[in-house]
Amino acid sequence: MTYSGLVLHGDHVRDHVEQAREGERHGYSGGWVTEVNEPDAVTVLAATAASTERFGLGTGILPIGLRDPYLAAMSFWSLQDLSGGRVSAGFGVSTPVIVTNWHGQPWDRPVARMREYVDMFRRLTSGERLRHEGLFRTSAPALPPAEPAIPVYIGALGERMLELAGEIADGVILNYPTAAVIRRSVAAIERGIARAGRKREDVRIVAFLRTVMDESYENASAPIKDELLAYMMAPVYRKVFIEDGFEEDCEVFERRWQARERTEAIQGISEAFVRAHAVVGRSAEECREVAAELVAAGLDEGFLYPIAPAGVAGKQEAMLETIRALAPR
Repeated sequence: MTYSGLVLHGDHVRDHVEQAREGERHGYSGGWVTEVNEPDAVTVLAATAASTERFGLGTGILPIGLRDPYLAAMSFWSLQDLSGGRVSAGFGVSTPVIVTNWHGQPWDRPVARMREYVDMFRRLTSGERLRHEGLFRTSAPALPPAEPAIPVYIGALGERMLELAGEIADGVILNYPTAAVIRRSVAAIERGIARAGRKREDVRIVAFLRTVMDESYENASAPIKDELLAYMMAPVYRKVFIEDGFEEDCEVFERRWQARERTEAIQGISEAFVRAHAVVGRSAEECREVAAELVAAGLDEGFLYPIAPAGVAGKQEAMLETIRALAPR
């Protein structure tokens, strides 16, 4: 199976819900919700839970710097209760821009914070009365235990976070990976698995596969390039891109951006860079073939992240058509 799950995204909560309903109708295992500056993930999952029956629900990812562990435990307990046990919690450390500049919260010691956060979240959602003084603090009443226990996924990019995910998480979410990055990430995750004395099958390794279908490469690549802008400006992603052999792309982009040639910087992102990081195809079969190569690099599942090509009259309908065309089979 090339695509199994589905990444829900859009300008409005109702867009997410409509995508989830379409995903459930067409056999996707579940929907994962991003959280940056669109609708917040908890509201979206609550609306989606109320509008579906079998569809799995997950965050991909929820920044740990924006919700303390007790609030996160309350929210996910509520989602698990509302959905009848269909929820997974995907956490990540996000970036200093989002956590500190946008929300005014500290961003430091990311690996230590993630280890502590996941441990507290699991203890709180299991019904434990927890007093904790550390990077996070709590002394609050016990919550009812979540039924069933909520799987925890970690969104990971750097080697230390990948190893931690293998050590403690139920699953790992990779974002914008190339085949080479998937192979290196799996190796790091497996080192964490071995260190913790776990088995490889204890950890699900998944990736969000941004996918655009259009006869025109220019139309298909335009929204990918627009989104890659933010990633190419983020030091943590830039480091991975360079290690992956795309140093020239990063240098050309930065030189043009610093010269205020903003349009040229975005449009000049190379075709090789775009095709390595996203599934761009003229047909559903071509997209399936490209996605299958990424899954074969070491993933347990690939999640369809549908993107509307440039120039379409309705972005939502274009994404729904992609969801239908690439449904699991």
